[in-house]
Amino acid sequence: MTYICDEKKHLRNLASPLLGKWIPFIILNLENKACTFAELERSIEGISRKVLAENLHSLVNMGLLSKKGAPSTGHPVEYSLSELGLSVLPVFYNLKKWLVDNEELLRNNLASNK
Repeated sequence: MTYICDEKKHLRNLASPLLGKWIPFIILNLENKACTFAELERSIEGISRKVLAENLHSLVNMGLLSKKGAPSTGHPVEYSLSELGLSVLPVFYNLKKWLVDNEELLRNNLASNK
């Protein structure tokens, strides 16, 4: 069997930013509306300012998020999903559904392995 990472090693670099711990939370928080940094920070419990800033920067650079406004103009910066970002939503919807569907089993497995 050939694995995708053997076949397409260059995809690892592309996938890596999408596999971060906080990425699904950021993407799903932006699914219906644009948000400022402060709004995202409030809505994603446990994320540090530094990590949020790094993840937003990475997602903007990848083209998954659009960024508009500028603090210097008096308008806060707002982040929203770009067309590319919208196209990844189904992946995160499926992950969320899978987690919900398997939550009890996953929790039991984790508890029994402590």
